[in-house]
Amino acid sequence: MRLHRLSLTAFGPFAGTAEVDYDEVGRDGLFLLWGPTGAGKTTLLDAVVFALYGTVPGARGEEKRLRSDHAAASVRTEVSCELTLGGERLLVVRRPEQQRPKKRGEGVTTEQARLLVQRLTDGGWEPVSTRIDEGSEHLRMRLGLDVHQFCQVVLLPQGDFARFLRAEPEHRGELLRTLFDVGRFASAEDWLADERATARERVAVQKARVSTLLARVAQVADIDVPEELAPELVGGGGGGAVGPWVDTVRATARNRLAEATARAEEAAAEAGLVDAELASARALAERHDRRDRALAELEALTARELELAGLRAERNAGRRAEPLRDCLESAARAAGEAERTTVAVERARAEWDPVADGRDASADVVRELRDGAAAARALLPETERVRELTRRIAGLDRRITELAARCDEAGRAEETWPARLAEQEDRVTLARAAAVRLPGLESAVATAAAALDAAGAADRLEARLAGSRELVQTRREAWSDAREHWLDLRARRLEGMAAELATQLTDGADCPVCGATEHPRPAAHAGPVVTAADEQVAHAAAEAAEASLSAATAELDRQERELVGLRARAGDGTAADQAAALEELRRAARDTADLAATLDRAQDLLAELLTERESSAARLAADREELGARGAERASLADALAELEQRLDAARGEDADLVARVARLTAAADRCEVLVDAVAADARAREAASDALRIAEERAVTAGFDDVLVAGDALLGEGRLDALDRELDGHDHRLSVVRARLAERELAELGPRPDVGAVEERCAAITRRREEAVAELERARRCSGALESLAGDVIAAEMELAELHAWADQVTALADLVTGRGSNALRMRLQSFVLAARLEQVAEVASRRLLEMSGGRYTFLHSDAQGRHGARGGLGLDVFDEYTGVRRPTKTLSGGESFMASLALALGLADVVTAESGGVQLDTLFVDEGFGSLDPQALDAVMTVLDELRRGGRTVGVISHVEELRTRIPTRLEVVSGREGSRLAS
Repeated sequence: MRLHRLSLTAFGPFAGTAEVDYDEVGRDGLFLLWGPTGAGKTTLLDAVVFALYGTVPGARGEEKRLRSDHAAASVRTEVSCELTLGGERLLVVRRPEQQRPKKRGEGVTTEQARLLVQRLTDGGWEPVSTRIDEGSEHLRMRLGLDVHQFCQVVLLPQGDFARFLRAEPEHRGELLRTLFDVGRFASAEDWLADERATARERVAVQKARVSTLLARVAQVADIDVPEELAPELVGGGGGGAVGPWVDTVRATARNRLAEATARAEEAAAEAGLVDAELASARALAERHDRRDRALAELEALTARELELAGLRAERNAGRRAEPLRDCLESAARAAGEAERTTVAVERARAEWDPVADGRDASADVVRELRDGAAAARALLPETERVRELTRRIAGLDRRITELAARCDEAGRAEETWPARLAEQEDRVTLARAAAVRLPGLESAVATAAAALDAAGAADRLEARLAGSRELVQTRREAWSDAREHWLDLRARRLEGMAAELATQLTDGADCPVCGATEHPRPAAHAGPVVTAADEQVAHAAAEAAEASLSAATAELDRQERELVGLRARAGDGTAADQAAALEELRRAARDTADLAATLDRAQDLLAELLTERESSAARLAADREELGARGAERASLADALAELEQRLDAARGEDADLVARVARLTAAADRCEVLVDAVAADARAREAASDALRIAEERAVTAGFDDVLVAGDALLGEGRLDALDRELDGHDHRLSVVRARLAERELAELGPRPDVGAVEERCAAITRRREEAVAELERARRCSGALESLAGDVIAAEMELAELHAWADQVTALADLVTGRGSNALRMRLQSFVLAARLEQVAEVASRRLLEMSGGRYTFLHSDAQGRHGARGGLGLDVFDEYTGVRRPTKTLSGGESFMASLALALGLADVVTAESGGVQLDTLFVDEGFGSLDPQALDAVMTVLDELRRGGRTVGVISHVEELRTRIPTRLEVVSGREGSRLAS
């Protein structure tokens, strides 16, 4: 970097416009920026920093007050800087944000900050950028330094380095961090610290998981976790192993399961025997109850015999008397009725026999058939439910098949996502890496092109240098001849000075030499006379020749400096090699640009793939959830359908369906009822016909009456005989039925009545024991199954915990090492280690200049010893006194020695930072203050070092108000302050 011109308007203490031509003031390589304190010397440097970075260094930049308080409201604050960066001549014009009067109306408005960067070409200045961010990036890429580094290596601030020289190691590291990028090492420390915290957290989480699993095992097994397996000991060196304890618990659970299985089987067998005994007891008790009811009914029927004897006599008398009343008619009607009832009985029996199933027709059978039909009729609505369940199950089967197919397809697609995402991420990574490399490649192309141009310009300039050297030699010879001629004339004039004075003597006048008024022997010229005019003409010719020589020498020096600068920018290698390298860089830049252009599309495709994967995963999860729900619903419906079909099958019996069963049982009940009625009617008709026939044939005899009156008295009212018949016949029928029932074998041969209650109590007790055994078996089975499932989880969790412990120990040891703890004997952080290496380089480079400034007395020594009270080391800095052979702290240096050490340190640090930044060429440097503390000898040594800095065409500006420097540095730039602001002296 080389500064050419600087112009600042309404900036700092300068109310107007101040312009500095650095090419002019730096033509000798060293100039003095001089002025009283507060005049604005440092403002000229602030203007350079503001033009390049948009800020000013130090505390002055924190206030953000750049505009001059002396400037008129209509004048805009602006800084213009012309400089060369990386072989490119740039013009940077920057304005800060500022207030200006409104163009219309009253008041002020805010004018936004502006930046204009232009490049010098053959056609003049062409714009590079008018955007602040783009222009700042363009400058930063070519400078290679951030604002802190620039202020330290270009504007050497002695006050900062004096503090740096005496600072404690931790404070010294703060400045070094602003100059050297240790961000990646800080990131490494932070990453290791985060990894350590993450590893510890994962270990804690895994410990909690293992403890939770152990607590679950203990809960399932209904025991306590041993003390040696407490959460804080699990996975540690002092804790017990989890596996043996879990195996012991599992073995105990298996033994408990075997015992519970044996007890359940034994209880089931015993319950089966008691259930059979209870069923037998209940059946015998029910037969006793039936016999008791039959005996009670027989006793009641027998007791009514005396009551029914009168009714029997009445009926007999009425029956004998009835034929006497219209016996013929009555006999005929009775005979016809008997024939009809017989036919009806036969017809009804013919209808009943096919459906009788061997049963005799009776009222009980009728009731049984009608009850069965009613029960089947009540279940008819359930058949519609069966059809509905069948339809729903079929629909669920179709949906389950569809969901299973979709889940299988989505599962197969899900397996391809990692490869697809990895492929797209690789594309994004390549494109992003290309985008990151592209600015560097473009800068390299520009640098290579500039180097190639510089090489060509250097070749052309070197061709012209031969003529310039010949011209200098010719003019030096001419100057030498003219100077010798002038000196010769001067010597001859001095030799003839007495004769020249003698020509001016007159008699009586005082001699200008001795004062005598008499002149007895005036001197006379021994050779040619040399007058003052002759000497003056020769002196003017010598000065003209010297001026011509100075001009030619200056031009030669300028060309040589320019050649050195061009060679430095051109670098090593032939023009052909540079051209080939430039073409290769351009081809690489084009390829990288093409690849970087695909970044946005690749990122969009990656985002689309991620979105598609998330939606696909969401659909798959929803389908799987619905598949499980539909499966559970189908299972529930299938169970309900099976239960319902079982009920309907049991109710249907051997019939085709319930409708057929209802119809069959209803028809059978009707036929049975018709037959029962027909048999009863037939019996009555036959008996009536028999009576009528006897009366008709044997009127009196068969009537058994003594006379007609008796027979008339015996006549009964209409229907009375039938009523008596029904009552007496029913009684007789019931009596015969009861006697027949008591004569049955299952009621006649009964043992003693069993104690059903006692048997029920014993059965209930055994049933309870069986249920308890079954419940215990189920608990043991669940416990054993759960423990078998948990055992694998516990062992896997313990193995994972051991792996996490090992990883956490490694990460912790490494994190402690890079943060200055643990096995780090020097207690030095990784950042401090890197900065210590940089500081060691700085001390080595600065020692050479300090040794020269101090007359061979002092050199810097880097120290990695720990600080006071065990503070972390690595950034210590001492000086070695060659006179005494003692290593001394930098705080023991005197004021002048501290200045020399600070200057040497600043120059050394500038060299190291420059090399760290890629070898940026710094052709302009400024050294700020501190010279007033030096004695003349030390000042000579410092000036010698500053003279060395001018080698290679470098320009050094010294900023000071020390008066002595005005005599030592002939080229000066003076700042004058006044009430109206500061200005540059003309």
